[in-house]
Amino acid sequence: MFTPTEIEALPSAMEQLYRSLQLNIMSDLTGRLKANGEEITSAADWQINRLYELGVSKDEIDSLIQSTLDVSDDEIDRIYDEVVKSGYARNEELYTSKGKEYIPYAENKQLQQLVKAVKNQTKSEYRNITGSLGFAVRDADNTLSFTPLADFYQRTLDNGLMQIASGAFDYNTVLKRVVKTMTDSGLRSVEYSSGWSNRVDVAVRRALMTGFNQVVAKVNEDNAEQLGTEYFEVSYHRGARPTHQVWQGRVYSKKELETVCGLGTVTGLCGANCYHSYSPFIKGVDKPTYSEEELDRMNEEENTPKEYNGRQYTAYEAQQRQRQLETAMRADRQKIELLTQGGANDDTITGAKVRYFQRQDEYVKFSKAMGLPEQWERVTVDGKNALGSKLPKKAENINKVSSESVHRISDSSTPKNNAEIIRKDVAKSAESGIINKKTTTVDANNISIIANSSPTIQDTKEFLDLLNNNSNDNIKRAYKNYSSQLNSVKYNPSGGCYRSDLKEISYGYPDKNQPADGRSKFSILSHEYGHFIDYVGVFKNLNFREIDAIKQSVKLSNNLIKNKASISDEFLKALRKDKSALSTKIFDSTFRDDLFSSSASAGVQDAICGMFGTKRTKMKWQHKDSNYNRIYSSFKQLKIEKDVQKVYINLGYDASNQAKVKSIVRDYETASETWANIMSAETCGGLELEYVKEYLPNSYSSFLNIMKELK
Repeated sequence: MFTPTEIEALPSAMEQLYRSLQLNIMSDLTGRLKANGEEITSAADWQINRLYELGVSKDEIDSLIQSTLDVSDDEIDRIYDEVVKSGYARNEELYTSKGKEYIPYAENKQLQQLVKAVKNQTKSEYRNITGSLGFAVRDADNTLSFTPLADFYQRTLDNGLMQIASGAFDYNTVLKRVVKTMTDSGLRSVEYSSGWSNRVDVAVRRALMTGFNQVVAKVNEDNAEQLGTEYFEVSYHRGARPTHQVWQGRVYSKKELETVCGLGTVTGLCGANCYHSYSPFIKGVDKPTYSEEELDRMNEEENTPKEYNGRQYTAYEAQQRQRQLETAMRADRQKIELLTQGGANDDTITGAKVRYFQRQDEYVKFSKAMGLPEQWERVTVDGKNALGSKLPKKAENINKVSSESVHRISDSSTPKNNAEIIRKDVAKSAESGIINKKTTTVDANNISIIANSSPTIQDTKEFLDLLNNNSNDNIKRAYKNYSSQLNSVKYNPSGGCYRSDLKEISYGYPDKNQPADGRSKFSILSHEYGHFIDYVGVFKNLNFREIDAIKQSVKLSNNLIKNKASISDEFLKALRKDKSALSTKIFDSTFRDDLFSSSASAGVQDAICGMFGTKRTKMKWQHKDSNYNRIYSSFKQLKIEKDVQKVYINLGYDASNQAKVKSIVRDYETASETWANIMSAETCGGLELEYVKEYLPNSYSSFLNIMKELK
């Protein structure tokens, strides 16, 4: 039904997807370590902010996991619906040659039901895997023990920042230690019944192949029954493990598949990491693919060792060594990525790159000596599956933090002489994923912008033209004067995000139907720029009476609530005016029909959800309520919500109960999103801007006035 090469390639997209999840989680932790390590001056400061940081991390990681599960659900559907179907179709020739009736997949209801059940089983297993994530941490007695993700986050941030604040270790030392722990372990999933943990990419591969083999076994057995045979031929492939080598390529009865080949066991035929398959064989009619003499000769060749650096390797041992080097190179790449993001010193980053290049050279030399093809797709995340189709687009691109987007390490070609690369300039070895900010400038309007190479050059040109043609000079000034403060702008098809700790914007494009429905293809990118300008922009003549009163009362640091344009007294006052006006419209059918008639109203819908709640308004475009409520959630965790209530009462607000306090605090995150939505509308224009002008007139007017004051 399937070749060994095809079987081996089936889970590749899943492995790559979950490796991206792994690096994103690691990146989140190093980003928070960096942000707080640079700003925290005492242990007391960290204690005040730790609950907020941990809470935000949990929300973001939960979101990452859910996005990954959404994509993996699609890939599971593809494999079982498309791949199984195409593999099953190959049986038609077999049936025809034997004069038997072939039942098309579309008519095989029994097989369809099995496929559906196995799909659901696999998806459920993936949720179990992501529900038990963590890292293997080395204890004081040098033993490794599994540490759940939440505990690892808390322990790592607590210990690391305490050490920095106390002066016990400098930031660079703490960062190196954290990065080493994470990359040496890899993100893991634990089976609590046994206590055994596996790397997450290994766990998802095993879960997928277990279900896939169930389907293949059913198809094979049905085929054998229909063809009137009890015999099967097992496939052959080079580099099989020694215990499989003795039975591969031969013909067995169904009973012998179990007793000789170990069918149905973890270590046997179609078990963990087994790429063999079996297909019906009619004795006296079919001719075996290989004779006994051919099998003996091929096995003898594979078991004849080859020497490399004084050590002997069989074909199987050579493949295993190659896999080890590939795993180590993936970890090397992660170290470089995380150290760079975390702001490690140049010597540390250069040392990590040198070690990676040395391992690359070893990989090339070893593969050549053993006569093995170099499989760089195992090290990078841009391969193709063996069935000939490109990796699923979402799985191919989701959250490309590491291997595809930032500091990409020699993906484009096989390394030839890395020693020379190192001598020339180690630091320049890895910049293929991002167009550096110094290289993309629009001379006509002197707008300097960091652009990404993942979208086409035409896309970048279109966005820059959009800025150049904007009639609002203050918008142009914002992009012109502040873009240089960003480290990167990266394409991410799963959505957008501004990371202040990394000084990084990631963005995607709306779905294909949305631009045709009135929403700009650059609305997400300009939205994230809005958050960026809001966070770093320096504005004249803004007041923060409300926010400062809270900070002074409960002694909050700037890490929890930062004074920024969106929560200035001026913008909050305007937002609350719009909120009052919209409160009488949100259930009006004409109003809702107008909003739902075009995707261009996404920004307005988002603001409405923030103002009145997602469940109440039931808008199509929204952030989660946990996002709008995260500052209030932090107040509750810190047990200061009653102190904040007193501040509001003193300021003359109706804060007679905590529900009203929560609503007032919720305005801060709502204002942040509304500011970014208005920035997007003002950048992109068109119908998006018309919706903002009509339904958020006060906020829009305040935004324009504040942008005039941008220094």
